[in-house]
Amino acid sequence: MGRRAWVFILLWAVLVLAGAVWSYRAKPIPPRDVESFLPPYVTHNQARELMVKAFPKLAARSQIAVIAYRPEGLTPEDFNWLDRIAREGAPLVEGRVLSPAAFFLKPRLVSPEGQAALVVFNLSSNFLSNISKETVEQVEELAQQDRPSGLTVEITGTAAAGRDYGRASEAALHNTTWVTIAAVLIILVVVYRSPFGPLVPLVSIGASVFLAFVLLALLERAGWMVSNLERIFAVVLLFGAGVDYTLFWISAYGEELRELPEYETACTTATRQTAPAILASAATTICGLTTLMATNLVPTQNAGKLLGVVLVLALLASLTLSPSLARQMGRWLFWPRGINARPTYGQRVIWPRLASWVTQYPRSVLGLGLLLLTAMASSTFLTKPRYDALNEMPPGSSSDRGYQIATRYFSKGQLYATTLLVEFPASPISMEELERLSRSLAEGIAALPGVDEVYSLDHPLGQRSSEVLGSMTGPLQMLTRGLYWSDHAPVMRFEILIDHLPFTPEAMSLIEQVEQLARQQTAKEEVGDNQFRILLGGPTPYVLSVREVVNRDQVRVMILATTVIALIVFLMVRDLPLTLFMMLATWMTFGACLALSEFFFVRVLGEGGLDYKVRIIVFVIVVAVGQDYNLFLLSRLMQEPAELEDREAAQRAIIRTGSVISSCGLIMAATLGSLGAGGLTLLRQVGFTLAAGVLIDTFFVRPLLVPSFVLVARRRRVLTKKRFHLLSSKGR
Repeated sequence: MGRRAWVFILLWAVLVLAGAVWSYRAKPIPPRDVESFLPPYVTHNQARELMVKAFPKLAARSQIAVIAYRPEGLTPEDFNWLDRIAREGAPLVEGRVLSPAAFFLKPRLVSPEGQAALVVFNLSSNFLSNISKETVEQVEELAQQDRPSGLTVEITGTAAAGRDYGRASEAALHNTTWVTIAAVLIILVVVYRSPFGPLVPLVSIGASVFLAFVLLALLERAGWMVSNLERIFAVVLLFGAGVDYTLFWISAYGEELRELPEYETACTTATRQTAPAILASAATTICGLTTLMATNLVPTQNAGKLLGVVLVLALLASLTLSPSLARQMGRWLFWPRGINARPTYGQRVIWPRLASWVTQYPRSVLGLGLLLLTAMASSTFLTKPRYDALNEMPPGSSSDRGYQIATRYFSKGQLYATTLLVEFPASPISMEELERLSRSLAEGIAALPGVDEVYSLDHPLGQRSSEVLGSMTGPLQMLTRGLYWSDHAPVMRFEILIDHLPFTPEAMSLIEQVEQLARQQTAKEEVGDNQFRILLGGPTPYVLSVREVVNRDQVRVMILATTVIALIVFLMVRDLPLTLFMMLATWMTFGACLALSEFFFVRVLGEGGLDYKVRIIVFVIVVAVGQDYNLFLLSRLMQEPAELEDREAAQRAIIRTGSVISSCGLIMAATLGSLGAGGLTLLRQVGFTLAAGVLIDTFFVRPLLVPSFVLVARRRRVLTKKRFHLLSSKGR
């Protein structure tokens, strides 16, 4: 390594230059769509397939809602303008437009007081796709033309929210990247107290981050789905893990130079000593993240594929480019303090005192530590995930402003109606039978507390509106039959508006009641051979399917990640009790940091709960990254001479690794915590939870619980007898 420093530096420089040239010359790729974020078997996707078959003009995977508002009431000029928007925008969505110009839709699309009105564009593309984004921008541009004076117009709906969320994620990527770099730089300057020392980790990991972005762009061109969220996590994980590996290597490099000030030899020896621990730590993180590929939710699947790949770059940079840069910098790496600088206060006082306390009272430390961690972790069973996607709408965006107007003047479920589909057997069915079943179902659903309105074949203007229209109901049924009874398949359709926001627990519970009632009602009917299929579509059924899939994914990933990481740790330490204890400690750390996050965001900030994606993301990263510092400590412990007493060896290991591993933990916590700079609720919650988990592991589990367990269980002698080759080097 020492003699080939320039070769590695040149190789990395060529790769970065090639990546820059390719990025500059690459042409933008055409927009792609994602069929669904859910697996095909879930009921929501089955409902979507049936809608496409039975009601192709009404089948929508996302919507754009143009909402017009005038406080004193909309004018005829306003309605004419809305009608023009609907007509001119119809080609953009293949005619899937709902407009108040249709008299039977006017009661639904115009507020009771006449102050607000909606034009709804049904899109066949996913709400987060680039195709939907382009359509939203085209409709938005159309809505800017010839707008009547004094009329407030906003673009909302799921597709508009997805567009605004995409813009917010782009800003989050920019903010997170620069906050991460600034945080790492500040901590490195404090650690090294040198203007040149931070350059090695910053340059080497910065190069790996740049190449990771190039690699993600190449994979996106190859057909992989890559979002800004993957890029954001790539930044923080590469900087956090990569700088940790580099700091650990530089610490060993400095120790070698103090004993034998010969740069090439010190570089080679430091790499030989630290490479096994770095490789083991990287393996736990990479393999742990890769287990996300076993999930059924598309975003987590993609994260598992992409993040595991890009983290390899940080590993390669820390073992090749960082040592090469350090070797070429020579004595300037430690300038102006020098190699033999006076130890810091932590090295002289804090860590020796802590090490002495731990090694003198290991049983007390272990018992009290586990008791405290258990108490914190146990409260995590009380946490309830939140599935409210509307909470991610960027405040102040057009979609958010439009949503506020819609919820003020329309039913809470107006923009997010639930569709109930009843598929009949293929045998002939009379219109009288259909109307009877439609009336029975609609009346039963409308009677449920929380249901605001039901639109059906027998009541096309709703259960409540039809009472007013009286004799118009018959002609309306003929006119609107294609909306509620399919001309393409034996399928009846109901639209249900509820008096709850679509992703709340109350909404999910109510829609479950609707499904149960529909199954019970159809089971009593004698229509055809009575073989009904009940399916529900819309935002609330969608999130119910998400909840079902996520709950299964969570259990699967917990089992798989724990097994894979435990296997890697066992292969390194070759000791089952120690492996099991390390896994138990990281599981408890996960529970403790989740409980802290729940307390902070729910009890202190008053938010509705932790996002449902927090739990699975945090588990994989905390359990995987949590092993890094434990392995670093054990690596140092096994390098102590075999003839030393266990307590003395543990004390020396704690002291020698105290500052460097603490610095690594602070950097990892800072980089993961910088996710909060992105502004998105998910990123704020994940960043806080991960930072808390890393700090618990760095300053509690690693210096207190692991060494005390090794002493109490007498594991050092066992490890020494098993010749702990992969994590230990020849004792000096």
